Amino acid sequence: MFDVLRQTLAQRRRRTLVRPKAAAVLVPIIDDGDPRRLLLTRRTNHLPTHKGQVAFPGGRLENDETPIEAALREAHEEIGLPASHVEVLGLLDDFPTIHNDTTVTPVVARIANLPPLTPEPGEVARIFDIPLSILLASESWRIDTVRHQKRQWPMYYCDHDGETLWGLSAYITLHMLDQSPLSMPFEFAS
Repeated sequence: MFDVLRQTLAQRRRRTLVRPKAAAVLVPIIDDGDPRRLLLTRRTNHLPTHKGQVAFPGGRLENDETPIEAALREAHEEIGLPASHVEVLGLLDDFPTIHNDTTVTPVVARIANLPPLTPEPGEVARIFDIPLSILLASESWRIDTVRHQKRQWPMYYCDHDGETLWGLSAYITLHMLDQSPLSMPFEFAS
């Protein structure tokens, strides 16, 4: 799976966006002998943006950082994941935030040996994972229509272990699955 995903990400033409701000997130797939799963966080309720939402570790690019450098730095700061435990597979398409002022670059990675993780209490309320088998099952997902500033689009939701994956993190997850050699629960709508 990982060799094919790495090759697919390297060979495809990636959509890039330019916005006033740039951010990156790490999309870590745990591959430690147990069923493969996606590592996620729930943000704390006292952050200024995206309070209590399920998210990938990530944040704004600093100085002359690349998206990979920023994603690795943020994962270390937010959940204590050392870069030495991360095998970067490639980049997904850039996504705009809902306010269209920030470009988010997802960095897909494999974690073969997951060390003990510690949430940064100012940012992360919980670290958890969702098995890929759940994410690949169409019955795990529900779709609703979202309206914002005279536009509408589908919003995807996946509930697991008391958490709801939705919004940009759900779009990134579905896009990652769409690039992998695994079956998709439904056609990805970008």
